[in-house]
Amino acid sequence: MARLLNEIKGKLKRNTFTLIIFLASFVYLLFLIIIMLYSRLDFFSAFIFLLPSFMGSLANVSKSLPDFARLICLFMYILILGAIISKISEKIIVYALRGGIIMSRVKYKNHLVICGWNYQAPTIIEQLLSTDIYGKRQIVILANFSEIPYKSDKIIYVRGIPWKRDDLVRAGILTADTAIVLSDLNGRNANPDGESLLTVLAIEALNRNVYTCAQILSSQNREHLQNAGSDEIICLDEFGGTLLVSSAINHGISRVISELLNFNIGSEVYRCKKPIPDKFIDRTFAEVAKELIDKGVILIAVETARDEYSSEFSSKTFLTAINEKVLILNPQRNFKIRKGDFLFVISQKEPYKL
Repeated sequence: MARLLNEIKGKLKRNTFTLIIFLASFVYLLFLIIIMLYSRLDFFSAFIFLLPSFMGSLANVSKSLPDFARLICLFMYILILGAIISKISEKIIVYALRGGIIMSRVKYKNHLVICGWNYQAPTIIEQLLSTDIYGKRQIVILANFSEIPYKSDKIIYVRGIPWKRDDLVRAGILTADTAIVLSDLNGRNANPDGESLLTVLAIEALNRNVYTCAQILSSQNREHLQNAGSDEIICLDEFGGTLLVSSAINHGISRVISELLNFNIGSEVYRCKKPIPDKFIDRTFAEVAKELIDKGVILIAVETARDEYSSEFSSKTFLTAINEKVLILNPQRNFKIRKGDFLFVISQKEPYKL
């Protein structure tokens, strides 16, 4: 029931203009019928009677039903006219910004900054806009182009060099939530991984609280990015080669990975952002997984504290995470969920409540 009410609420928000026009028209027609019955007028005569003559007549309104109906209908005229003007203004603004928005400096908070540009960037932006998070938060592009690389009124473009301090500040890195550092895949830079390293160093020097995701060409440079403070590193050569081998051995695995990484269709992998509910604390991985599967959510990993207990269950599934934590993928059944842990799940929609 709650889900149905939320869907209805969402539809009403998206169709505010239609709702206002409908309600105002309904009230107007209602009083039109009342005047026709009360004054015994035909439709055209009643319509002419309710037409607003001039605003000054409001001072002379009496307590009679016809004058009261005329007053209400006047407000309905104003409401409809205001809604129409608002809609036209919105269309004009969207049309004017269809080529994108260029700003010299942004003042957003908790936004995402895309540093650099390559042929994968449009797909990345489309994926971000399709999510619940960055479909609402602001996305800022920081790249050195004379024209906007991605034309959309939902994207802010700041022209600058990603590894320069002043340009990063203008892109709002001091108050940003996440930064994506894209590698130069177009061959314009002789050392694209070196530029990614400089960008990460500059970001971390300005704001260590930004969650930095860096893209590099060679896995040999992973260690340098880790030392620079990058939170996540995507090595294109390593990922592509591993996926090819896995697909050759386990046919169809590339299609599974593709769907999990695509936010437009099917299920995706999510990190539950809220702390573990109290009902899951001190329960085993198997118990929690069984309860979540009934909700259409598949538990696949746990981010937990790096200590002796987690080391006992790590084996070969022990993956380094951030903030002195580790990620354990598909731990043993008797692994206990602890306070402060975070869950990684597969779900069709982001699970805000578990």
